[in-house]
Amino acid sequence: MRHPRTFGFLLLTFLICSLYATAQQGPRNYLYTAWSEADGETAFRNMSWREKQRSHILEVIQQLPAITRQSMLREADQAMAFTWPALPASLYLQFRDNGNRVNFENAQFERRKVLSTLVAGELADGSGKYIPQIANGLWAILEESTWVLPAHIGVQKAGSGLADPAEQIVDLFAGETAATISWAQFLVGRQLDRYSPMINKRINYELNRRIIAPFLDRTDFWWMGFNGRPMNNWNIWINTNVLQTALLAVNDTDIRSRVIEKAVRSADFFLNGYPEDGGCDEGPSYWGHAGGKLIEFVNWLRWASGGRADLTKNELIHRIGTYIYKMHIDSTRFVNFADASASVIPPPHTVLLYGELFKDPQMKAFAAYLYRLGNKDTTHINTSSLPLFIYDLESRKTLLSTAPAAPFTATNWLPDLQVLTLRSVNGSSRGLFFAAKGGHNAESHNHNDIGNFVLYVDGKPAIIDVGVGTYTKQTFSKDRYQLWYMQSQWHNCPTVNGVQQQDGRKFQAKDVVFSEKGNTQMLSMDIAAAYPEAAMVKTLKRTFTFMPADSRLKLTEAYELQYWKAPYQLHFMTCLPAHVDTPGKIVLDNDPANLQITYDASRFEATIEKQAIDDARLSPVWGDGVYRITLKARGKALQGKNNIDFEIKRRRYPW
Repeated sequence: MRHPRTFGFLLLTFLICSLYATAQQGPRNYLYTAWSEADGETAFRNMSWREKQRSHILEVIQQLPAITRQSMLREADQAMAFTWPALPASLYLQFRDNGNRVNFENAQFERRKVLSTLVAGELADGSGKYIPQIANGLWAILEESTWVLPAHIGVQKAGSGLADPAEQIVDLFAGETAATISWAQFLVGRQLDRYSPMINKRINYELNRRIIAPFLDRTDFWWMGFNGRPMNNWNIWINTNVLQTALLAVNDTDIRSRVIEKAVRSADFFLNGYPEDGGCDEGPSYWGHAGGKLIEFVNWLRWASGGRADLTKNELIHRIGTYIYKMHIDSTRFVNFADASASVIPPPHTVLLYGELFKDPQMKAFAAYLYRLGNKDTTHINTSSLPLFIYDLESRKTLLSTAPAAPFTATNWLPDLQVLTLRSVNGSSRGLFFAAKGGHNAESHNHNDIGNFVLYVDGKPAIIDVGVGTYTKQTFSKDRYQLWYMQSQWHNCPTVNGVQQQDGRKFQAKDVVFSEKGNTQMLSMDIAAAYPEAAMVKTLKRTFTFMPADSRLKLTEAYELQYWKAPYQLHFMTCLPAHVDTPGKIVLDNDPANLQITYDASRFEATIEKQAIDDARLSPVWGDGVYRITLKARGKALQGKNNIDFEIKRRRYPW
């Protein structure tokens, strides 16, 4: 693959994947080392690849099946009638005034989507038919007061509200816009010159003013890492966009070299903070803008330097890639702790890049698997994002010729992230899938969920993590934990003395140990420290014992309280109809195999309640609601040991 870049704005917004530093002997600085060893001062000065790559892209388009090119032209023809939506001040200020971020984002994103479709159509047609409308789209975007989202503008000195023209901010979507415009200029810049030379002149001016100059002049953007704070995926996401903008659109050799070097130094702060196990603390739906952007960045360096900046022997980066299949359950279902979604398709091209750069056949096969999940009609190509369109062009031949397969690895323990996944049958989604987490309650996009776990039966959800609803201003405010799906009582966690877990770095799992003995695997942790003093809990040891041969999980809890104030409660979230009528047994309907939960009826009383869902992000996954099963302890014991069994019970039909 020659082109490293994807356009993530249509995916989840404000996707942060904070990866806190593990104990190390100083910074790794892998990227800067590779840049230095490649003699970075000179390695990126030869831009002859630009013309070769432009010609290559046109050649690949002409080799597409006729039905695919016809589809591209139909979409572009529809875009010719598009009226570019206005972005008035009142729309931008909705986030400040009522917390709504969706209305502005939808209008802004639509502009970029239509522009991408038009450029793809022009590449397929080549007659200049779409150039006037492309010029309209570019001009509209270039005239926007800011490319920064309303939810992100608050970092300017003037604070939240409208963008201050005297201060240029670089956020995720300013970077995304810069990359899209750079690609448009790279692909159809000559046609634009014939239409009006002022368009390319304006593109160069705006890219420099909004992106290149502030990137070079400032070191105080928090995501750059120069202030010493832990980095998240803002760092690698923005640096990848800035890097490709420099390579595609910056013609001044000295300026381009300065941008590349600074992007490399900044991106190292992201990689320096990544745990050795390669785990992303927000889950797979955010991985595409963390590990996924990292491999794009690495591939850009390798590609534009003619292979001299080579990181293909770096095992940490390889592990960051393999994380994505370790968290896979089945089909589009992935482990979704924190703000991650339970249903997602990670960008196949990023998985393929890992497979190709590290010569990893499992990653290649998984990329082909993901590609088919997202492309039921393989004659169609996605033109809604220019960078993603280019990636699809470059990778589709390999993805379609590679036999698709999900690894379905049986055991994956990430000790730094403190996340474990296990399955009954290696290489298959059949049977019981189990995942659990330790960690702490200050993780990126944190939910108060220490000790949380999920169970899937034959790849289908049974005991679930609900995830997060549509982002609003409250999602990232001091009132975050007033949202029900952020609270421990709506996860598979205990409520102790009527008290839930609390957010903060000190609220964490302790003594986390994973062990294997024969055919049994165990994960134990003390989660007492996840609760504030008001819970009055001394110890709360939670142990998961997984028996793959029996498709069975045993949950044991041993706790000691300082004082009794309210009944001990165990919560289990499910999307399935649950039957709690029989004391000591709960059955979750999941045809053709049920999940049976057994407990000591002399110690607990079981209840179930439905939590309604009416949310654009959650409803497509869970429907109109989910259920919370609560086991409420009888008596006022200060010490207790509870055993809860989860086991698959397959139905036996008379025929």
